[in-house]
Amino acid sequence: MLIDNLHTIQVVLPIPFADRLTYLVPDALSHIKIMAGMRVIVPFRNKKLVAIVFDSLSSPYNKNLKSIIEIIDSKPFLPKKSLTFLYQVHRYYLQPLGEVVFTSIPKWFKNSTNPALPKEIWWQLKNQPSDEKIVSQLKSNKQQKIYQYLQKNGPLQSRSMTHIEATASAQCQALYKKNLLLKSDLCFVDAHPPADPDFILTDDQQKAVDTIRSNMGFHPYLLDGITGSGKTEVYIRLVKQLVNEGKQALVLVPEIGLTPQLFHEFAKRIHGRVCVFHSGLTAVARARAWVKAKSGEIDVIVATRSGIFTPFTNLAMIIVDEEHDLSFKQQDGFRYSARDLAVMRGKMENIPVLLGSATPSLESFNNAKNNKYHWLKLRERTNKQALPRIDILDVRTHKMQKGLSKQVLNQINEEINKGNQALVFLNRRGWSPKLSCQECGWVAESDQCDTYLTYHKHIHRLRCHHCERVYSIPEFCPGCGSQKIETMGIGTEKIHHGLLNHLKDVKVIRVDRDTVKTANQWQRTIDEIKSGVPCVMVGTQMLSKGHDFPNLTLVIIVNVDNSFFSLDFRATEHLSQLMIQVSGRAGRKHKTGKVVIQTQCPEHEFFQLLLGKGYQDYALHELEQRQAIGFPPASYMAIIRARSKNEKTVNDFFENILEHSIDNPTVSIMGPIPAPIYKKMGQYQMQLIFNGNHRQSLHNSLKQITDFIRSGKLNNNIIWSLDIDPINLS
Repeated sequence: MLIDNLHTIQVVLPIPFADRLTYLVPDALSHIKIMAGMRVIVPFRNKKLVAIVFDSLSSPYNKNLKSIIEIIDSKPFLPKKSLTFLYQVHRYYLQPLGEVVFTSIPKWFKNSTNPALPKEIWWQLKNQPSDEKIVSQLKSNKQQKIYQYLQKNGPLQSRSMTHIEATASAQCQALYKKNLLLKSDLCFVDAHPPADPDFILTDDQQKAVDTIRSNMGFHPYLLDGITGSGKTEVYIRLVKQLVNEGKQALVLVPEIGLTPQLFHEFAKRIHGRVCVFHSGLTAVARARAWVKAKSGEIDVIVATRSGIFTPFTNLAMIIVDEEHDLSFKQQDGFRYSARDLAVMRGKMENIPVLLGSATPSLESFNNAKNNKYHWLKLRERTNKQALPRIDILDVRTHKMQKGLSKQVLNQINEEINKGNQALVFLNRRGWSPKLSCQECGWVAESDQCDTYLTYHKHIHRLRCHHCERVYSIPEFCPGCGSQKIETMGIGTEKIHHGLLNHLKDVKVIRVDRDTVKTANQWQRTIDEIKSGVPCVMVGTQMLSKGHDFPNLTLVIIVNVDNSFFSLDFRATEHLSQLMIQVSGRAGRKHKTGKVVIQTQCPEHEFFQLLLGKGYQDYALHELEQRQAIGFPPASYMAIIRARSKNEKTVNDFFENILEHSIDNPTVSIMGPIPAPIYKKMGQYQMQLIFNGNHRQSLHNSLKQITDFIRSGKLNNNIIWSLDIDPINLS
C-alpha cells in the first residue's frame, strides 16, 4: 500500500495516549515512495525516535504538523500480514497500537543508530569420520570435551559451552581447521539429511498426523496426550513434511529452558534450517532470526511467547507445546496470551494451529468439548510403560524430617540404591517462608510489601520475594522482646539441607532461582541430571515442564495444600496441571515410575477426582463448577489494576471510573477491591474485575472505560493496566 507522498503520513510510536500520529513528508523526501510498514525517524518531544508508517491520512494538510526527519527502509520493514495481525491484536486487547507494534519488533531495530547486524558463529559436527580418525585428531582433552559435547547437544555457540571449557571458542576454531566442525552465522547448521528413528507411530499418533495433514487450512487442534505419549514426535513428523514442501513452521514453548531441548530434537530430524528465538539470546541473535524468518531463510523457529509476532514469508503451521502453561501469558505491560494469539494468527493466515498438552487448560478443553477445536487424543505411552503410580501420604500421622517423612526418605534410599534418580518438588524457594515469635505470634513482614519474609539460611538473612529487599535476623522479637524466634514451614533450601544430611554419599542437586541464575548454570545442571548419575533433585517448577530424565523413577510432591484455600478460582486447575506435569517426569523410558504426594488433606475431593478418575473427569467437574458460578471459561473476564504510593489516589481513580461508566446489564463489576497483595514495593494495589456472558459486550464496556482513562482527565500519578482474559486474580 503506497502512502500519499504529497502531504502527510500516519505513524505509530510506543506511546500510551495516541494510536497514531500525523507527520508531514518534507519536499526533500517527497521523491521516495513511502509504504506502510516502513520505518522512519520522527521528532517527538525533543527526541528523534523510530516510528512505523501505518497508513495514509484522510484529513487535509496542516502546516503546524512536524516533518519526518529520515526514511530508514527502502521497502516495508513490517509486511502487510504483520500489520493486519497487529491491528487485530490491538483491537482485541484494547492496547495502544504503537505499544502493540513495537512489542512485536526486536530491540535491535528500535534504535535508529544501530549498525548492520554483526555475525555470530554456531557450531555443529561435520559428517562423522571413523572413531580412529577422530581420536587421532583430538589430541587435547579440551578439544575432546568440546567435540563430545557438540556431538550430544549441537549446534551451539561457543559461549554456550564455556561451562564445559573456558576456551570453547578457540577449541571450536581448532576443530574447524581440522575439518571436524561446520559453522554458520545462524543458529542452525544444515549438515546432512537425518533419518527417522526406526520405531513405528502408535495408532493415536498416526491418526493425529493423518488428520492434520488432510486439513491444512485453518483448523485449531487440541493434541491431548498423556505424559510420554509422543506429542513431540507428532510435531516433528508434521513439520518435517512442511519443510520438505518448502514451507515454514513456528513452534512455541513456554520456557527458555525448554527451547534448546526441542530445538535439538527438530535439528536432529529435519533437513532444514531450524532456529531458536527467546529472550536469553543476544539482541543480535534475536534480530537475525527475526529477519531471516521474514525473508524465508529459516524453515522452523522454536520460540518462547514473543515468537508469535515473528513475520514469515510462507508460514504453514503454528504449534503451541504445553499450551496450558502460564508462561504463555505476558504478566506485565501489554498482557497478551501467545496461545490465544496463535489461534488468532492461524485464522488470519488460514493455517492449522496445534495446541499440545497432557493437561489442557480449561479454555482449550472446553473448546474441544464444544467442537470448536478438533480433539486429538494420545492415550498410550510410546514406551508401553504404565503411567506412574500415585500414592497419597497423610503427613498428619508421620514424623517429619526437614519437610520429608521417614517413609519418603526410605523410598528415596531404595531408588538411589537401584541406580535411579528421585525428584522432590516444592514450589517455594528459601529455607522457610516465615520467621515467627513463639511467645506473641509476631511474624517478620516486608516494609514495602504485604507479605511475610522468607528466611534464606545460606546468607542468614530474610528476603522479600516481591521487592527483593533483604533484612537482618532480629535478636529479640520486635513485638514482645522474646528470644523465642523460630522459622516456620519449609522451602527448597531446607529440604536440600535435610537430604544432604540423610544421604551422605549421594549427589543432591537443588534447582531454583537462587541456585540457577544463568543459562550456563542451567545447562550445566541439566547436563548433570541427564548423565544418569544416581542423584536426588530438589526443585521448583523449573523442573516440572517437558524435561526427559531417563533414570528418574520417583517423584515426591510437597506442600500442595495451599491451593485448596486460595481465593483464586483457578488455583486447583493450576495445581492439577502442575502435579500431572511433575508426575510425568517419572518412568519415561523403560523404568517404572512412582509418585508420592505429601498432604494434610488426603480426603479432599480434588484427589478423589484427579487421581481416582483422571484429568479429563477432573476438568469436566471443574467446568461444571465454573458454569455454576459464572466464571471463565463459562464467561469472559477482564481486570483493571491500578497502583500508587497513595491509598486515596487509587481509591479516587476507581471512583472516577465507576462514575463515568455506562451501565451495562450484561457485565458485572466486582470492586474496587484490594489486590491479593495489597501493598507491593511500596505501592497500594487495587483492582476492578469485569465478568460478562458476551465477549463483545464486555469489550464495549472496557473500551468506553479505557478511552476515558486515556483521555487524560484522571490523576497522572496512577500506574494502571488492563488484563483481558487474566490467568490469575493477583
